Formats: sequence, C-alpha cells, structure tokens
Amino acid sequence: MNQQTRIYEKFKGYTTKDCSCDYCLYKTKNGCSLEVCCCAEEKAVALLRDVTAENQLAAASAKRGRKFALG
Repeated sequence: MNQQTRIYEKFKGYTTKDCSCDYCLYKTKNGCSLEVCCCAEEKAVALLRDVTAENQLAAASAKRGRKFALG
C-alpha cells in the first residue's frame, strides 16, 4: 500500500456471526473436534459488543420517546 491508499472501514473486531461455529475449521459432522472452543475469547468480546450496542440503541430511542424492544 502506498500513501494514497485509503482504508474506509477499519477492522473493529469480530461480530457474533463471524464467530459462528459454522465457519470453524474444527467443526465436523459429529460436532466440534476440540474440547475447548478456540474462539471463546472472541465470542465473548463480540457478544459484549452486540449487547452494548443494543443497550445504546434502546437508550437513544427512549430519549426520543420511542419504544424499542431488545432481542
């Protein structure tokens, strides 16, 4: 990349969809071949980020007087 290259959407972390077991290399027909999930930390951070975003959206909607249902 040179000086004129622009990155419009910088990586901000994984989403819960990115951490789905459907994309895991260790998933087999019989389930996961690992004893402990290799993406456990990333899943926890992504879930926390999603919950925080939903709570912020609910708070913003409440300030405007609109009802917002979580989940």
